Amino acid sequence: MKSNANLRVVSVEPLGVRKLFDITTGTGDFIADGVVSHNCYARPTHEYLGLSAGLDFESKVLVKEEAPALLRKRLSSARWEPKVLSMSGVTDCYQPVEKKLGITRGCLEVLADFRNPVVVVTKNHLVTRDIDLLSELARHDAAAVAVSLTTLDDELRRIMEPRTSRPVRRLAAIRKLAEAGIPVGVMTAPVIPGLNDHELPNLLSAAAEAGATFAGYVPVRLPGAVAPIFEDWLRRHFPDRKEKVLGRVRSMRGGKLNDPEFGSRMEGGGVYAEHVSRLFGVACRRAGIERGRFPKLSTASFRKDGGAQPGLFD
Repeated sequence: MKSNANLRVVSVEPLGVRKLFDITTGTGDFIADGVVSHNCYARPTHEYLGLSAGLDFESKVLVKEEAPALLRKRLSSARWEPKVLSMSGVTDCYQPVEKKLGITRGCLEVLADFRNPVVVVTKNHLVTRDIDLLSELARHDAAAVAVSLTTLDDELRRIMEPRTSRPVRRLAAIRKLAEAGIPVGVMTAPVIPGLNDHELPNLLSAAAEAGATFAGYVPVRLPGAVAPIFEDWLRRHFPDRKEKVLGRVRSMRGGKLNDPEFGSRMEGGGVYAEHVSRLFGVACRRAGIERGRFPKLSTASFRKDGGAQPGLFD
């Protein structure tokens, strides 16, 4: 699908941790080559494509069927400079339809051929299907996986993240990835005050026990149409906590439900945001897990020919 949206990158700001940047485009949020950002922009992206951030987001999945072929063409280009890529920038690359289509696996096959480094973010156990490719890349310091773990309460998971793997399955994925020698961490995002913020210590402890070595978090962000959708979701599922949750979100966002400012939008501001940051830091230290220190991936093993055998006269 094509869009008239202005996707020009207008600014990128380092946040003081390796491989994590706050990035803004003409549309508000986006993902760029080599830049990893957790900005809650999946729903707004549907709007950029002429669909709704509500029902359309829940019912329409946009598929890039030729992604592996296009990726191979791009990496084969003389103009391509190897860099760390991110998979799951807008939405999870291991959502259920991937079982049938295999598009993510096709892209990983290309990346493994070229040994181009990649960071995968997912909340689905299906990532373990591709351990063979990820471990091959990891042998060249060219792969890392961040598993999104938002709660250990499966009932809350069902309400917050339907059609995703249960918490126990996500922890099992972390364990399998770690055992295969693939650098794996955990993203406890989004942190929703009054719903899952109190779980941070247990989330990080469980992730570290499973083999996670790094961790990150982002307070819930509600850009554009996401705010009213979130309010309606709270009204339907947590009416008794709605005002408490929204009040704490506003306390972290300068009295509003969303803060678009650089840096602060990724961590929030105010007393409650500082409390969450301290809680996360203490929980990381107790679990023996690195806060925000994503593994440093390398482009040293990149193969321009994608591993193709040279011809007789090459």
